[in-house]
Amino acid sequence: MDKELELAIEKLHQPADWVHLATIDHDGGPHDTPMMMGLKAPHLLFSFTGKQKVRNLERDPRGCVAISKPGTMAHVIVWGTIELRHDAAAQEIWNEMITRAFGAEGLGQRNRALSPEGTQLGLLTPLRHRIYGLG
Repeated sequence: MDKELELAIEKLHQPADWVHLATIDHDGGPHDTPMMMGLKAPHLLFSFTGKQKVRNLERDPRGCVAISKPGTMAHVIVWGTIELRHDAAAQEIWNEMITRAFGAEGLGQRNRALSPEGTQLGLLTPLRHRIYGLG
């Protein structure tokens, strides 16, 4: 991940903050939803529990995330591809992401085994980005 991008995200985003993630719907239009996001270079991390985003990504792995700071125009937009994972390494990354956002107690309340039928970890690999309003 580009170091400038990583620093911009760290300025704007806290582990429990929400972002907007768009995927490509079955009709070619955007499917945009607020989601929690983690960061573990070189990837942006997402927890996918719902079926629609998973179906969209299985059909077309492209995604776009908008990260902003409330009350300002400062934002980062990242376009990339998202890989869905549910293996043991992905489980460790998912657990770290949830712990960073909610602490060890929060992980205990949200603990789940990743699986293709349930929650999956999404790793967004940035392909391009735009940084605005951070000087």
